[in-house]
Amino acid sequence: MPRAIVLLLQGVLLGGSYGGIFLLGWWASGNTSAEVAATSAVPAEQQKKVVNLRKQLGRLPDDPDLLLELITTQLQQGDLQAAYDHLQALRRKHPQRWQLSLLAAELLRSSGELTAAQQKIQGLLAVDPDNLSLLRLYCRILLERGEADRAESVAEAAWQRVQPPEPPDPDMESTVDAVPYGLLLADVRRAQGKVGAADRLLEQMIDRSQRKEMDPRPLIAQAMLRQDNGDLEAAQQLLAEARQHGDPVTIQWLDILSRRWSLELTHALATQTPGTQLPLTSP
Repeated sequence: MPRAIVLLLQGVLLGGSYGGIFLLGWWASGNTSAEVAATSAVPAEQQKKVVNLRKQLGRLPDDPDLLLELITTQLQQGDLQAAYDHLQALRRKHPQRWQLSLLAAELLRSSGELTAAQQKIQGLLAVDPDNLSLLRLYCRILLERGEADRAESVAEAAWQRVQPPEPPDPDMESTVDAVPYGLLLADVRRAQGKVGAADRLLEQMIDRSQRKEMDPRPLIAQAMLRQDNGDLEAAQQLLAEARQHGDPVTIQWLDILSRRWSLELTHALATQTPGTQLPLTSP
């Protein structure tokens, strides 16, 4: 959780993109390698760092770099309340940045305040119902509250809203990137244990993508689905195919993921009982 919030916060404060692990929502964030994970300092060093940062902010209260560093350190300490309070203060200074309210809701969710987090997200969705970042967090909250059917309904409705008209109108080309909405729906289904339904949706998305320029994102999601189900070789093959269609940033991320999965496959082969085969699960 802290790493995800820190990366989002960097995008909000410093103008960077969400990139990398947000390609596929929380599904991908659970599959990132230790190679890209931030390391935590020892508590005594963190406490000293917080004191120093607060002194600096006393002199430069509007410095976004210092605010980012302070909130990051508090997250690493596990002091979610302090991080939330600073985030709320930042949100009051920049009310036009809805992302700060999103992050506040994520902190509430991470603290177990699911009702408060849901209310905050619902208020934001009332203004911007197709906002993908809001929909992702909203579905996650619903799943954690045990409202899986509602989460799937929300994700499916969003997916249907971004579909092109049938039959296609040659004079109207959609500017909406529909792929992330399909990935959200597949992710919700996967989280429910509906692996077959998730896989069929991803196959549909891959087929559509092949008619134009191949999009690596459904391939990556399908690779993760195979990995989750123990089909490690198929997962690697799908990653390799996705790599052929990725941009440099995506390729770098895929290489890290592939190395991690290769180690898992090697370990599985090393511990395999003679005469048995690795599971080749077909969702």
